[in-house]
Amino acid sequence: MNLSSPVAAWPSLAELPALYPDARNRDNRGPVLYRAGKTWPLRSQPDTTGRIPLLAVGSNGYPRQLHDKLAGSPQDLQGIPILPAILRDFDVAYCPIRSRKGYIPVTLASRPGVVCLTWLQWLTPEQLNIISATEGARYSLVGGPPLAARATIQPRLQRPGSIYAWWFDSVLEHDGSTVWLDVYRRPGSTDIDLSGARPNVVPEGWRVVPRTPGSLQIRQESMSDRC
Repeated sequence: MNLSSPVAAWPSLAELPALYPDARNRDNRGPVLYRAGKTWPLRSQPDTTGRIPLLAVGSNGYPRQLHDKLAGSPQDLQGIPILPAILRDFDVAYCPIRSRKGYIPVTLASRPGVVCLTWLQWLTPEQLNIISATEGARYSLVGGPPLAARATIQPRLQRPGSIYAWWFDSVLEHDGSTVWLDVYRRPGSTDIDLSGARPNVVPEGWRVVPRTPGSLQIRQESMSDRC
C-alpha cells in the first residue's frame, strides 16, 4: 500500500533554519510524488510531458518547502515528481548572504572531479513561475544539454535532453576556499562568516533563461522549448 505523508507536519525551515536545506527523515528520502501537501512513494515512471526538469540543490527539493510556496494555488494540485540524481563535476556551495528566514541559501557551482547527490524534479511552467518568484534577482535559471550530460538518473526514467538549475552570482569563500554544503556536518544558521565571496560564473555554452525584472516571471515562449 502506498501510504501518503502529510508534509505540513514536517519541520518548517522558517522556524528551524539550521535544518536547511532539507529536513526529511530517512523514510522519505527516496523518490516521491509531492501533491497538495502530501507525498507518496514513487515506484513507477511519472508522466513528465510538458514539464521542465529542474535540479533542486537547495530547499526546493524539500517537500515541506514546496508546500509552503504552492499551498492554496491550483498549481499545488498538479503534483511534482522528485527523484534522486547524481551530478558530476558540480556541487552545492553556500551563497554569501543570509535569507530573511535566517538560513544561508545554497547554489549550484562548478567543482571538477566531484560527484554530488542531489534531487531532480519536473515542474509545470505554472509551477516554475511560482518558484521563480521566490528566487531573488541574483539567481539565474541556467542549464540545457550540457548540464543534462552531467546528470545520472534512474535507468527506468526517460533521460531529459536538457536540465536546468538555479545559479547564484557568487559563492561563499573562507580562507580562499569555497564553502561547500556538507550534509554530514551542516553548520548552524548563525555561525557562518559571510565576509568572503567570489564570482560564480555560469559555464560557457549554458543557456540562461530570461526572467522579467521585478516580477521575476518567465515568459511562456521562453519555457516552451525547455519541456
